[in-house]
Amino acid sequence: MKTPSILIVAILSLFLSPSCSKKSNSHTQTCQIITVTDQYGTSTTTYNITYDNNNRISTEQYTSSGTATSRVFTYLGNTVIVATTAGTVNSRDSLTINSDGLIASDYYSDNNSNSSNTIYTYSGTEVLKSVLTQGANPPQTSTYTWTNGDMTGANQNGTSSTYTYNTKASQSGDYWQIVQLVNFGGFFVRTAHQLAGYQTGTTIENINYTYDNTGKITNVTGTQNTTVENITYQYMCN
Repeated sequence: MKTPSILIVAILSLFLSPSCSKKSNSHTQTCQIITVTDQYGTSTTTYNITYDNNNRISTEQYTSSGTATSRVFTYLGNTVIVATTAGTVNSRDSLTINSDGLIASDYYSDNNSNSSNTIYTYSGTEVLKSVLTQGANPPQTSTYTWTNGDMTGANQNGTSSTYTYNTKASQSGDYWQIVQLVNFGGFFVRTAHQLAGYQTGTTIENINYTYDNTGKITNVTGTQNTTVENITYQYMCN
């Protein structure tokens, strides 16, 4: 799955798993995404996700460009350990989660002696800044702007992005949520509405959603000139 430029950061995993709810006459049903099929051009990647008894993401597995990736999540108070195996690379993220369930810091290391640390600054639940420190390289700072609960702008080392939204409330399976779920395992961007499009430099993408009769998102289509990405879901409901 391609990601907007502000998501190309050092973190590999986050914390919370999204869910959707629908009302019935007798009970509230909780639905979680367990399979994501992402078709981008001629390439198709399928993500398989499991959850623990507390409805937190437990494992994620997928194969991309011939490389099998597996992630295992362990929860220790406000710390989440994410162990990732991708081909011959074994890596570990140690995440500190703040009181809003968003990442405060992420220390990453792998078996190739690479390491990095990312620190996030928030105003409430709106991320304002992230600073990535990696080896002897100068720190990389990204800043973010918000309007009415939606992230509408970002600047990452001089590269600017703008974002637009539809009027529907953010929910499981919308673009921000699914990008973060499959790439990171949780959230550091939490918006009020569903992303409808973005522009980074001369790259423009428009995003459309398809819903079932209960309101769950079943398909996300991203169109970038003549290139189309289709994302479909399978849910498990309890």
